[in-house]
Amino acid sequence: MDAVSQLVDQGYEREFRIKDGRLFDLARSSALDTKDIHVDTALRLASGRDGEDSSNIYAISDLKSHSKGLLVDAYDIFDEICDRGLADRLAENREFVEGSDVPSRYGLRKVHKREFDRDPERYVLRIDYPDFPECPFGESFSMLGFDTAEQTYVWLVTSILQDSRLNRIPYQGADVPDNE
Repeated sequence: MDAVSQLVDQGYEREFRIKDGRLFDLARSSALDTKDIHVDTALRLASGRDGEDSSNIYAISDLKSHSKGLLVDAYDIFDEICDRGLADRLAENREFVEGSDVPSRYGLRKVHKREFDRDPERYVLRIDYPDFPECPFGESFSMLGFDTAEQTYVWLVTSILQDSRLNRIPYQGADVPDNE
């Protein structure tokens, strides 16, 4: 949170997202060409035993529009979902910043791999659910861990997201008729 606040204070006010493997400027509602961007700062924040929980923050300048914004990879998955050229550009000069091993992240209880390994069936990854808690960045989460025993949302560390035993459950919004 501190790193994001500092970068916003430096003028990185736009919000960028990855959409269909490309960098997307939410304010302009358009994709940016990789050749038109400069990654000014790239931070890899790791915590937990052996860096089992990582996220990345990118401060990016759009050379074409002269705007600056942030791309937050809270789940450490952009290397897998980005166009290869963009992924290489983002990771090129990434600085490693070791974070503290806090028991929570973004207001959610953090679940480490050793806890998951004790009972992998207990945790699932919910995708696009409408009842996600508020994101501290003023945006919305696209996926979150869920503890089925406690019936609460949790933050699953990166190594769990990469575990094939994690059950991924997309939201299935059903039209339910009103009972009159």
